[in-house]
Amino acid sequence: MTSIKTNILAAAVAGLLTFTTGTAEAGRGGSAARIQNAVATGSVDAIIAELERAERLICDACTPTVLDLIDNDRYELREAAAWWIARRPVLKNQLTERSTADLAGSDSRLARNAADVLGTFRHPQAVAALAAASSRTDLSAEARMAAVRALGTIGHRSANVALTAAMADADASVRLAAATSWLQVRKQATAAPLIALVGDADATVRAKAAGVVGELRDSTARAALETALAGDRDASVRRNAAWALGRIGGAASRAVLTAATADVSPLVRQTAKAALAGL
Repeated sequence: MTSIKTNILAAAVAGLLTFTTGTAEAGRGGSAARIQNAVATGSVDAIIAELERAERLICDACTPTVLDLIDNDRYELREAAAWWIARRPVLKNQLTERSTADLAGSDSRLARNAADVLGTFRHPQAVAALAAASSRTDLSAEARMAAVRALGTIGHRSANVALTAAMADADASVRLAAATSWLQVRKQATAAPLIALVGDADATVRAKAAGVVGELRDSTARAALETALAGDRDASVRRNAAWALGRIGGAASRAVLTAATADVSPLVRQTAKAALAGL
């Protein structure tokens, strides 16, 4: 990995030689020192602010610090670093090659970081590699989740098969990411794969699935939503089911929504009343 990083740095410097003015302040703002100082504070907000300030800064001295952030344990910083690098074509191409290789490797941490990079770069060509990683049981759940999240960030419909498969993952965080990513896919037309998740073992997954189904207004989910509204033990799930039934509409759900106006949760009662008003 060290040699790969060295090659990236060399390529980045070579690509900047034509444009560098000799000062780190040659861009629209920021500097290598400011980025380094922000990193030293450990503040996510401060680091992201400096990267944004230096968005168009011509600064080869910034590259090592930003590349280090790609391997940070905080997703927000990995994403921000990849966003900064995406604005530098030579560096972006080098990091795409490194990330594709890391995604296919056996190190779950590197695969996680690679997925975040490729997702932030948003190129549909990365879908196949991310889809393959999302189903690899030899990778950690965190790495699989990152691959699924990246598929949603890219938002290309070619990811639907992989996202559907991820909804059956053994880990709830991966299933949750799959439900979230499904809605991010552009021109998504159906919520059919999510219907089973409305009855998932994890309450957070059930609530997200109900919300996504409602957002897509898929009437084939009506029975699952009515069952969730009438009997799910989690108030957030019942609330989302009521909202989704209101979005889908139709008199068929009037009875279960009316019963929900007496729910023990005020939020569920209010949501059910609002849904009924819209039928």
